[in-house]
Amino acid sequence: MRTSRILSGLVAAAALVTLVACGSDDSTTSTSTSDTASASPTGTTPEDQRTTDAAVADGMTQINDLAAEIAAAPAAQGKTLSDGIEPLWMPIEGTVQENSQETYDAYEGAFTLLESGDVTKAQEGAKAVDEATTAYLADFPG
Repeated sequence: MRTSRILSGLVAAAALVTLVACGSDDSTTSTSTSDTASASPTGTTPEDQRTTDAAVADGMTQINDLAAEIAAAPAAQGKTLSDGIEPLWMPIEGTVQENSQETYDAYEGAFTLLESGDVTKAQEGAKAVDEATTAYLADFPG
């Protein structure tokens, strides 16, 4: 989530520095910079990874179950359980983002609530995950 965004930004910044250091002329730099900033050349960030619809459906189901668990747990336990979100999300987030930016954004916002350590916010986050999962799987059943 946040780590992958930071990593994506660092990769884009490194690519930009490389382009500038190589002495590209102005017309090449503007085209190359926008291409490089929009996609990681190595495909190593979670957003660049793609998987099958079946794998996404399975991952979303697991995230939905975990979100319900977090919402039902006491605050401290919920905060600890939220550490399990990222390993489930990373393998599928690129495919989700490619298929539905709306779902991707809903998940990212819900994760913030689930990771908050606040029971009320965690319950809101679990509801948001459930709604986003249901909507996504209606379009991409896997």
